Amino acid sequence: MSDDAVIASVEDGIATITLNRPEWMNALSDDIKRGIESALDAVDERDDVRCVVFEGNGNAFCAGGDIGGMEDQDESERSPRDRVHDLIESCDRIPIRIYNYDIPTVAKVDGYCLGAGVGVALACDIQLASDEAAFGLVFRNVGLSVDFATSFLVPREVGWNVAKELALTGKVVSAERARELGLINHVYGSDDFESDAGELVKEIATGPTVVLGYSARNIDRSYGGTIREAVEREAEAQNVAYGTDDHDEGVAAFREDREPDFSGH
Repeated sequence: MSDDAVIASVEDGIATITLNRPEWMNALSDDIKRGIESALDAVDERDDVRCVVFEGNGNAFCAGGDIGGMEDQDESERSPRDRVHDLIESCDRIPIRIYNYDIPTVAKVDGYCLGAGVGVALACDIQLASDEAAFGLVFRNVGLSVDFATSFLVPREVGWNVAKELALTGKVVSAERARELGLINHVYGSDDFESDAGELVKEIATGPTVVLGYSARNIDRSYGGTIREAVEREAEAQNVAYGTDDHDEGVAAFREDREPDFSGH
């Protein structure tokens, strides 16, 4: 499940996908993008994964797009339509795939999370950060517009006006400020980051995996929809939930006045 650019492993039901280009602050080069997709392909083939965690090696989660790689591209002979098509192809698959993933996803951010890296983090269901993390929509600083689904994801976390300010100024904010804005869920001290974040990840990974996935996706899909559409999706999810082993275990645990031991099925 691993290559040089992205390292992936599974332990105790938790798949950890680590961006592994610390010398480039894990910028989203083509090899990292391919590595993420390959890692998710490998996770899809397993039935024992109950949570997927994304993290970065070194002093950054992900510093955004591969600016160096952009310099090597010759766009002079290509039409605007072709460029737009290629940008969609290169920028849509990863955030959409993570956002729509069937099981819970968590971003563990320790260090810089900038530009497209914000898109990777916010595509996950939960965002956890160390107090040394920093976040910013820095596209403007290299003369680019926001991408990697950040125009979709960021406003849903912080509101339209704050999202616009972050995009228009390119300001980098601390982890604590990001939490105050609603961009992330929790901030932990750097010394305790791994253990504290690990506890929350473990709590998610030991839950009723199938229904947690439905809950997260239905919350995502509630934006822009009607209350009736939400109720219909909830009913469909509950119909699936009633047939799971974890529902049976939850009911049995309730009747026996004990903590449930969910299997993820």
